[in-house]
Amino acid sequence: MVCMADQYISQVNAMFPGSVHDAYILRNSSIPDMMGQLQRHRVGLLGDSGYPNLSWLLTPVRNPRTRAEEQYNDAHGRTRRVIERTFGLLKARFRCLHMTGGSLFLSPKKVCDIIVACSMLHNLALRCQVPFLQEDDPDDGVVAAVEPVEPVDSDEDEAEE
Repeated sequence: MVCMADQYISQVNAMFPGSVHDAYILRNSSIPDMMGQLQRHRVGLLGDSGYPNLSWLLTPVRNPRTRAEEQYNDAHGRTRRVIERTFGLLKARFRCLHMTGGSLFLSPKKVCDIIVACSMLHNLALRCQVPFLQEDDPDDGVVAAVEPVEPVDSDEDEAEE
C-alpha cells in the first residue's frame, strides 16, 4: 500500500497474503515502472528497512554512523508513521480488516476485493471529510469521546427545499 501525507491511499495491492515479504510484493507490482517514469519529476517513496534502497525508494540508513544519518533516520521514521496511522485508521474504520473483527471466511479473491473496496471507501471518507467515530471497545473499559452533533431543524430544511 502507498499513501500520501494526508493518508489518502494512492496504491493498494491485495493480491498477496500477509506472510509475503513486502519487497517481493513491490517487485511484482506496477510501482517500479511507474516510479521509473516519474523519477525525472523528483518523486519518491519512503519504505522501511525491509525494502531495497533504490533511487526512488528511500529507506533508513542501517547502522548510522554520523549525526546526519541519525537525523535522516529520525525524519524518515516520523514521516513513515503516516502509513502506520493509515493502516490503523483503515482497520479501525473497517473492522473486518482487523483481527478483532473476526476472520473473513471468503475466497482469497473476495478478500482482495474487500480490501480494495475498503481502501476506496477510506479515500472517499477523507475526501468528503467524514469524521472517524471510534466505536467503544467493551474490552478496554474506555468509552470513546464523540463530538456532539447539532440537531437539525426539520422545518427549516423543508422550507429551504
